[in-house]
Amino acid sequence: MMLKSNHPLEKTIQNITYKGITFEVVERPDVLWVGCVDYASNNEDESDIGATLTRYREELIGVVKQELVMPDWSASLSINYSNESQPNGLMFAQETASDEQDERYELVTQPGGLWLRICCNKEANLAFFGDENTEIWRYFADDVLQEAAKENGYQENPDVHVQVEYHCHAEYETPPHRCYAYIPIIKMG
Repeated sequence: MMLKSNHPLEKTIQNITYKGITFEVVERPDVLWVGCVDYASNNEDESDIGATLTRYREELIGVVKQELVMPDWSASLSINYSNESQPNGLMFAQETASDEQDERYELVTQPGGLWLRICCNKEANLAFFGDENTEIWRYFADDVLQEAAKENGYQENPDVHVQVEYHCHAEYETPPHRCYAYIPIIKMG
């Protein structure tokens, strides 16, 4: 079961190939995420991502919430504004269709547009890193998504400051769970 066949907010625009692995260009509307944010990476507070994740798991996962788009899926969103006036951060979240959420949670909007997505499975991990069990963050850190975009006539959208790791948290206890990496893209030239 693939995410694309079950996700009501995305539309697949194109399949592209990079180093023999299939990526998808998907179109998404604005998406509202509800969860817990650690904004400490560029302000005076000491960052504690582990505590933020624990709080998220205790307060959100497992709690029946109205208006969740994909209840069995959660994400970590990297928010990188690249300037001093807005805090960067990492958000653990789930998609929601409602901004009427409990005050314990924070809301972030993922802008609509085109996104490059890869299923981070064994074949992709082996192709790019030589290891079946590579962590999903390496797709961002090693520029795999940016290079795949460029190879196929796209570039990362400089106006969207969010990257997404999307996980089936319902499968955490039975690895390997399904997971996807996304970056915002636009056509080059």
